[in-house]
Amino acid sequence: MPTLRAEVACSLPELQALDGQLTALSSAAGAGAFDRPGFFLPWARAAIAEGQRPVCLCLWRGGDLAGFLPLFRRRDWKAALAWRAGPPVYGSSPAFDLLFDPQLDQHELSSALVQALEQMRWLDLTFENLPESNRLGRCLAQAFERGGYCVGNRVGLGYYLVEGVASGAELEAQLSSKNRRNLRSAERKLAASCEVCLSPPDDDPEAAVNVLRAVVSASWKNCPRMRHVGLQLYEDQIRGCARDGTLRFWSASLRGQPVAFVFNLADRGGTHHGYFTALTPNGGELGAGTALMFKSIKHSLDEGAVSFNLWSARHNLKRMANSRMQTCSLRISRASLGARLRLETASQLQLLRQSLRSGKPRPRT
Repeated sequence: MPTLRAEVACSLPELQALDGQLTALSSAAGAGAFDRPGFFLPWARAAIAEGQRPVCLCLWRGGDLAGFLPLFRRRDWKAALAWRAGPPVYGSSPAFDLLFDPQLDQHELSSALVQALEQMRWLDLTFENLPESNRLGRCLAQAFERGGYCVGNRVGLGYYLVEGVASGAELEAQLSSKNRRNLRSAERKLAASCEVCLSPPDDDPEAAVNVLRAVVSASWKNCPRMRHVGLQLYEDQIRGCARDGTLRFWSASLRGQPVAFVFNLADRGGTHHGYFTALTPNGGELGAGTALMFKSIKHSLDEGAVSFNLWSARHNLKRMANSRMQTCSLRISRASLGARLRLETASQLQLLRQSLRSGKPRPRT
């Protein structure tokens, strides 16, 4: 059997050229919705637009892509302009995972990844808010610990989750009477005033794209960053996720005008995910965001989802959940004295910036 060969994809055209190979690999690996190319490639484009540089590791066996590590670098002035690396970041980034052929030997995979990464220029590798099921964290942590690197784990965010229920009705029965009453009231109010629509993956994604444009343009999210980068990202992801078969797009319209949407994702393994929402001022007055999200969660359970991850720690979503998923964050650092000094300098400068921001006097009114 041919040995693994490592190559680095350093540009958007190189990543886009991997679309077919990534589709085949993600299917073979049973990848989640975030790691399939319809979601990942638009995200990579957004990260590049914000100045991050791809150094994605591709492990080849002959002519087949056998492993893929989504890695991007950025310069950090706080660390004397050293390269710091991690997954592509834009907004509240999901925890991207390592893709690899399940027939691949784990030790061979780890050795090939570490050997390739050691040849790159980076001060540290940071992966935030990894769930327990994330293979990237486990694989890299074990491999780099054996190599004598500094490997640190700390507690990450806790995301609200729905699990252990077989239907929307069963979830409702578990909620407190207050939360159940308020959420049902929000659903009735939405149903009485709006037309609600679900766009599954076999629908025309352009209808969902048009809703997204209309709602975002009238919402508080319509900022320069959204217009320059974000809107194209989400539009391309709607098209890509429809192709991947993971799209679940809910919308609410008032007298023919879209007022809210909930963009969810569905893994083929049975977990569904909350991702991106927006609403207009009219949608806010109607409570459309809350009602649509709760309706989408119940529909996912009725559709057969084994769990629904809201990927949010916002307290207002706690009332819809019955559990919480704790994550951890991983940092792998060079062990040299120079690297430790740079990292300590970066840490102290970050603390100083935080203290200056918090110490600013309140404006007089």
